[in-house]
Amino acid sequence: MPEAGTIALPLRANRPLLALFFSQFLGMVARGVYYVGLPLFVLERTGSPFSMSVSLFLSFAPFTLAAPFVGPVVDRFSRRDLLVASNLLYGSFILILPFLRAPYPVFAVAFCASMCGVLVSNCIVALLPELVEISQLARANSAYMFLRSATFLLSTGSAYFLVKALGKANVFFLCSALLGACSAASLLVKRDEGKRRPGVRGYGEASPIRGMARAVSIIRSDRHVRGLTVMHLLFMPVFGAFEVLLPLFSAQRLGEVNYYTLLSAAVGAGLALGSLFAYRILERVRPLSLVLVSFCGYAAGVFLLSRSASLWASLLICLSMGVVDALGFTTYEFLRQRLIPSEFRGRVFATMDALVLLPLPLGYLGMGYLAGRVSIVSAALWLSLAGLVLAFFSFPFTRNLPSLEREG
Repeated sequence: MPEAGTIALPLRANRPLLALFFSQFLGMVARGVYYVGLPLFVLERTGSPFSMSVSLFLSFAPFTLAAPFVGPVVDRFSRRDLLVASNLLYGSFILILPFLRAPYPVFAVAFCASMCGVLVSNCIVALLPELVEISQLARANSAYMFLRSATFLLSTGSAYFLVKALGKANVFFLCSALLGACSAASLLVKRDEGKRRPGVRGYGEASPIRGMARAVSIIRSDRHVRGLTVMHLLFMPVFGAFEVLLPLFSAQRLGEVNYYTLLSAAVGAGLALGSLFAYRILERVRPLSLVLVSFCGYAAGVFLLSRSASLWASLLICLSMGVVDALGFTTYEFLRQRLIPSEFRGRVFATMDALVLLPLPLGYLGMGYLAGRVSIVSAALWLSLAGLVLAFFSFPFTRNLPSLEREG
């Protein structure tokens, strides 16, 4: 982070930040098309909703399993160099997918590709606070969130046409090429030095387990970070189940599975819209209360979607769900970047993501199992009810919190 007392550059004049945004724009387009294309690819090859849910589960499992190893790596080595290498590897794994037909090799490749995604995401969120003043961190996070959301909208919206034009397998060639370009463009980001500093206790620890234990102690010691982690841990199965629900809803309720890409694009549009004003709301309300509102709005959106039978109504509902999701996600990134010391960000961020995503398989596998036994409308109603119950259990974590200035 720039030293205190220096004049904060406007974000549009911050060249290191713009270089990071430009390079990752290419990667986010590729990852957006890949994440939309993967479940459609598996569903076409296997015809099994449960296999589709397994592929989604294995795509996110590395965010939990890799936490003890990714955090120390991000803290110890140049984050710019890690971005270059991990995006290149990501594209290489995706390049293999079109040649696979059996489900198990597809699952293995999806898992390995997502291992690279863990490195990418942790490098970005750890590097971003180093490029801006703390007074601009909320605005920079909103700008990054808008870029992510707008790119997700672009990639998922174009995926509908790309899948139709190229096919569900050949679209991965395009994803691989874009990730290669992202890796090359990441070289434009100013190289940061490796962060190992022997004078800082606990920094650059040799043991990944010790590093994770240190990260857990930091999470436990800060009430905002602890509440943020537990709240997302409680609600994460709802997000996972919705990922499985959406393509099945498109096929069974709307009559066309490829509408899934359009509904995902609507969620992305809502994320972009919500991120535009999220940082302003963060200046006026308690952050964890905003997370709670986001959870309740998301559960209500699932209920409304269960009652929808037309594409346009479903698009509007998904747009609204994206808006409320942006409030929670922007708060999640802002709080942990605001409160976690720079020298521990890699480990703490990776550990938080691991803990938060731990129950995600319950949502994936649970919805995959449920969707094969009840109607998609009944499955959506049960998911909405579960979301409201879990949001209710999150409420105590929003009460009697100290100000951010006192904890920061």
